[in-house]
Amino acid sequence: MSIDIEGVNSIVVLINPAAGNGKAHKSWGHLRAHFEECFGAITGEGAASEAQGGHGGVLIDTSGRSSAGDGEGAAPEAQGGPPATTMPFTGNVSAAAAPRINVIETQSRQHAIELGATLDCGLIISVSGDGAVHDIAQGVLARPRAERPALTVIPVGSGNDYAKALGIPQDPYHAITVLGQGHLRTVDAGRCNSNFFLNTLSFGIDAAIAAKTHELRKSTGSSGFYLYAHAAIISIMRELHTHHLRLELDGQVREEDVLICAVQNGPTYGGGFRIAPQADISDGRFDVCYALDASIPKALYALTRIARGTHENLDIVRTATAANITLDFKHEVPAQCDGEPLSASHFEVEMLPQALEALVP
Repeated sequence: MSIDIEGVNSIVVLINPAAGNGKAHKSWGHLRAHFEECFGAITGEGAASEAQGGHGGVLIDTSGRSSAGDGEGAAPEAQGGPPATTMPFTGNVSAAAAPRINVIETQSRQHAIELGATLDCGLIISVSGDGAVHDIAQGVLARPRAERPALTVIPVGSGNDYAKALGIPQDPYHAITVLGQGHLRTVDAGRCNSNFFLNTLSFGIDAAIAAKTHELRKSTGSSGFYLYAHAAIISIMRELHTHHLRLELDGQVREEDVLICAVQNGPTYGGGFRIAPQADISDGRFDVCYALDASIPKALYALTRIARGTHENLDIVRTATAANITLDFKHEVPAQCDGEPLSASHFEVEMLPQALEALVP
């Protein structure tokens, strides 16, 4: 059996072997046969240049990164490239109609971004965590809307929050099965200053937690929800303090001293913490959640409620929705954008409605 997207003759799969604390490359070895059962035979392996002009490919990212909170450094802006075609997904058909699927190895984050900007294909599949999806999206979203390939993810990282937002199962074998019979859904994305993001943007203690997850991942080998929880507890105990924020939501201004402020496209961050439980990745609006000053015990209690998505009625929590957001802090503050660190005092956040076609179950 094979996937059929009418009019598209190539698929690109990006594999980040560092995802899941370096287990992704081994995982792909176990998943490859099932992938070919569901999507069609991989027809070749070659250099990145062979993927240009419609040959597709499997991109293997050897940059040593993994999932949400997975990356290192903000992605630079990518340049536009040749057109790709995205057509309606129609389900599995015979092998005769199978698209070409080749294997390419990327050499760096920038290389992956450039491939996202230039590959002439109909679908990019990222076998990774959130960090690699963020990178490839920098290139894809830099292209004109009509020239963007569809995007999806087979989750093998340590956070996988974008997969959760798309409704993709967390087990990669199961994800391949359901995506092989999936459909295209139009979804939103965001832009913060010069950076695109797919799922999450947050400020204050959240950014400190994201940085701590990098450190703990290397020292403990842990991942996912428990990695973030461990990092959050340490960060709250050591670094809990407020930032004065002027927050403009679709022209309405609020001023608060905040511990955290999260701007969400999807409902979760940190490997499953439900910071915005009502968020819908295709409703054209961000869900905003911020927390006011609190003691360490109160902040730790709020963390347990955020984990379950039952925090919105706490007296220190405020929520809103908006499509255009401006955040001004008195001093430069740390931030994270799909887990990638940022730092500034002024942030302009723009909703990009219906920015991508995503392959979903």
